[in-house]
Amino acid sequence: MKLLIGIMFSLILSFHALGQARDPFRWPEDTAQAKTQWVLLSDAVKAQRYTDALEPFQWLLDQSPDLHASLYIQGEKMYKGLIEKAPEKSAEEKYLEDLLYLYDQRMQYFQDEANVSNRKVLTAYQYYKNRKDRYPELLTLFEKAFQAHDRHFTPANLIAYMDVIRLVQAQEKQLTDEEVLNRYDRISQLLQSQDTGEAATEKQALVDKLLLATITLDCTVIEEKFGKPFLEKHPQDLSRAKRIMALSLAYQCKDLPVFSEAAQLVHQQEPTYGIARMLALMHDSKENYPLAEKYYKEAITLAQEKEKQADMYYALAQHYQRRAMKVQARTAALQAAETNPSLKEAYKLVGDLYLSSFDTCKKGESATLDRAVYIAAYEMYQKAGRTDMMEVTRQQFPTIEQIFQEGYEEGQKVQAGCWINEQVTLLRP
Repeated sequence: MKLLIGIMFSLILSFHALGQARDPFRWPEDTAQAKTQWVLLSDAVKAQRYTDALEPFQWLLDQSPDLHASLYIQGEKMYKGLIEKAPEKSAEEKYLEDLLYLYDQRMQYFQDEANVSNRKVLTAYQYYKNRKDRYPELLTLFEKAFQAHDRHFTPANLIAYMDVIRLVQAQEKQLTDEEVLNRYDRISQLLQSQDTGEAATEKQALVDKLLLATITLDCTVIEEKFGKPFLEKHPQDLSRAKRIMALSLAYQCKDLPVFSEAAQLVHQQEPTYGIARMLALMHDSKENYPLAEKYYKEAITLAQEKEKQADMYYALAQHYQRRAMKVQARTAALQAAETNPSLKEAYKLVGDLYLSSFDTCKKGESATLDRAVYIAAYEMYQKAGRTDMMEVTRQQFPTIEQIFQEGYEEGQKVQAGCWINEQVTLLRP
C-alpha cells in the first residue's frame, strides 16, 4: 500500500510539473496579481472598453514585457481602439507613438521581425498617409523595414511603400529619379514573385500608376535611367522586360531600341501573336526586313483565329511586295485569301503584282503573250471585285487583230510567262 501511495504521489508531482512546463506565459513573481491583470485586460479589450484596458496592460508590460506575444496583440487592439476614440489630436498622437513603439518591443522580446515590421509600417501608413508633416518619418520607417525584410513585405505593404515614395516626392524630393526607379523595380520584382495571374497584373498596374505620378518620365528617362541599366544587369529577366515595355507604351516610346530589345525578350520567353505582330510591323517600318519576315511568320503560327492569321498572311504579302519579292508576295496573298475568303484585298494585291510586271516580263516576240499578264491581272481584280482596275487592265489586253495575226483564237488558253507562269483565257478588249 505504501508503495502504491508513493507511486501515485510521484505521478501527481510529474503532472503538476508538466502542466507548469507547458504554460506558455512567463508570469512575473506576483503571478496571482499578473493573472488578475491579464483577465482585466482581456475582458476590457473584448468589450471594447479600451480606456479600462490601459491600466492592466501597462502593469503587465512594466512587470513582464516577455509575458507572451498575445500581450502585444491585445495592446495593438487596445491602442487602435484608443486612437479611433481619442478625444483630441494630442491624445491620438501619443497613442499612435506608443503603438509604434509597442511593435519595437514585441520584436525585441519575441523576434518575428518580418511579420511585426509589416504590421508596424502598415499601421504607420494608415495613420500618417494624410499627414504631410509625417511623410519623412513614414518614408524612414518603410525604408528601414524594407531594407531588413523586403522579401517578407506583403503585397499591400509593397503598394503602400510605392505610395509613400509618391507622397514624399510630391512634397519634397528626397530621392533622385534613379533611386525612385530602383525602388520601383525592386517592389515590382517582389510583387511578381509573390503573386501570379490577374491579381498580380492588377497590383502591378497600380504600382505602375503610382510611379507615373511620382516622377516625370519621357523616352530619354525610360531609355537611359531605366531600360538600359536594368537590361544590362538582367538581360534575361522577363518581368523587368515587361515593365520596360509597359512604360515605353505608356509614353509612346515604341521607337526606343530598349523597347525592341525588351519586346524580343518577352516574346522569346512568352511568345504571343500580339507581340510577334507588333515586332513584325516595327521592324518592317525600320526596314529591318529579315527580322520583320521572321516575326510575321511567327505571328501567323501563333494566331488562334482565322481572321488574324489571314491578316498576317496579307501583311507578309505586302512586306514581300515592298521588297520586290513577287513570287513570295503572291503566295502569301493567296494564303490570306484562302484562310479568310472575305479578304478580297489579297486578290487585289496579286493583281497589282501582275500589272506591274509587264515591262520586266515582256520578251517583245509576241504581243499576245506579252500582254497576257494584263489578263492575269484582270482575273485577280475580278476576284477582288475591283471593277475599276478590271477596266484599266482590259484596255491593255492584246487586240483581237493581234490575237488572230499571231495565230491565236479568242477563248484560247495561253501561258502568261515569266514569274507569273499562269494560264489565262484570251479575251477581247
